[in-house]
Amino acid sequence: MLEGFKTADRVVAILYATGTEGPVATFSKAAEKHREDYLFGQVSDAAVIEAAGVKSPALVVYKKFDEGKVEYPSSSLSTVTLEGISEWLKTVGTPLMDEVSGDNYGTYAESGLPLAYLFLDPADENKDATMESYKPLAKKFKGKVNFVWIDAVKFAEHGKAMNLQEVKWPAFVVQDMAKQLKYPHSQTEPLSPESAEKLVEQYLDGKLQPSLKSEAIPTSQDEPVFVLVTDEFDKTVYDDDKDILVEFYAPWCGHCKRLAPTWTQLGEKYSNIKDRLLV
Repeated sequence: MLEGFKTADRVVAILYATGTEGPVATFSKAAEKHREDYLFGQVSDAAVIEAAGVKSPALVVYKKFDEGKVEYPSSSLSTVTLEGISEWLKTVGTPLMDEVSGDNYGTYAESGLPLAYLFLDPADENKDATMESYKPLAKKFKGKVNFVWIDAVKFAEHGKAMNLQEVKWPAFVVQDMAKQLKYPHSQTEPLSPESAEKLVEQYLDGKLQPSLKSEAIPTSQDEPVFVLVTDEFDKTVYDDDKDILVEFYAPWCGHCKRLAPTWTQLGEKYSNIKDRLLV
């Protein structure tokens, strides 16, 4: 019965404990909290625990991917907290590099961790070998960054949303899920596990600037209204030496079109003090 239960779901968490002391109550709370996410079970029979090859108390996760079995550090189990079990389950219950789709994207979004995409063409004969070459990288950053691979053909539009400029695979992007910022690997430079590792390290160290879509910076700003583009936004808007009045508009918006002449007049009125007040 136990052997069947171990494989009854994609991730199965079992607590082996002969008594009611220690982590039993905490494990029960975790099971209640995450019952929609994982399958939980408890074994209290001493003979069954011995046959399972563990020493009571023990918390073990059985999973249908990666190494297949992970045991919670025994030295920390006696003082484990609900938050501790939750975080551990989130880490060990996430594959090193799964295929991301609409079915599991929510899980990654809720994890709070950045998501590293490896865009692959499923028809590429080297697809599996390429994916395997990135798994050591996924293992190195496990718990800090989640790694996935994505069907680059089926989800090409998602590649554009990640600010990938070319239909060129494989490609690699790190996405800050909390802030929805994207950090794509340059598609003009060779992509390798080593270059992807460098990008992830720079991201975690806070040394990368996110990729933002922007029109080109105007070659001149002689008109009364300053044209603000993404690549100059922070430099212009957060200039402490000036007051800035910005209109955010949509080119197709009728109200915005009707406002345009008035906005130009406003810019003309204050054009002589653009060094202090910028429209």
